[in-house]
Amino acid sequence: MTALDTSPEEGTLRLDYVAELGHRVRAPHCSTHYELIVVERGIVQIEVEGSFALLAARDAALVPPNRSYRAVSGIAPALWIARFDACEVGISLPMAGARVHRLTKERCEAVFAVLRLLSETAADRSAYRRLVRRLHFTAVVASVLESTEVRELVASRWNALVREALEIIDRRYAEYIGPAEIARELGRHPAYLTNLVREATGKSLGTWLIERRLAAARVLLSKTDDSIGDIAAAVGYVDVSHFARYFTRHYGIPPARWRRSRSA
Repeated sequence: MTALDTSPEEGTLRLDYVAELGHRVRAPHCSTHYELIVVERGIVQIEVEGSFALLAARDAALVPPNRSYRAVSGIAPALWIARFDACEVGISLPMAGARVHRLTKERCEAVFAVLRLLSETAADRSAYRRLVRRLHFTAVVASVLESTEVRELVASRWNALVREALEIIDRRYAEYIGPAEIARELGRHPAYLTNLVREATGKSLGTWLIERRLAAARVLLSKTDDSIGDIAAAVGYVDVSHFARYFTRHYGIPPARWRRSRSA
């Protein structure tokens, strides 16, 4: 996690980068500040005042003051969380319910580039750097607010079922299961459930299962000396060639080469 804090005389701006979100990670929300959550990859479950909602990659949620929320769990996510005072940005901000802005690919890449720059320059406390960081963060917030696709961050009719499906994936990904078994556990038809998940998150049920397995495989590749075949079996693949093909398609290089690149 990367944390950036401005000095007290500037107000408050805290920027955290969270990767590999745990099962029950809390993100306490200060009642006098806004929070901006920008999802870089994966999916994150957010509870806002008792209602659950889902954030997918390229979603940016703006939570106003006096709104209780927490990040509950996620599937292989990475996200930025910025807590800031309205005076920090100097632009008009909504005071109503929490909103989600869907960023275009180009806008999202620009936002992430600025956020990374902010975290890299956090150690420099010069007055000039503080001013630059404030201006850069204002640009991030303005870019989010200018997004044309906006929705309220509230639980919809399918959130509970989608959440249950993703929790099954998180719990059972290492088993030899597919969308049919997940749907059967929930008493739903596989086609109905996978379409529901795709509608909510932009990805099918099968895609989430693959990404969860590959995320677990990366951990084993980097932290153990287990063979590729053993790792494939440990994350739910009967056929090591299927595992290698999915891994290469997703990350651009075979698992063995990915492992070597991490140890180089």
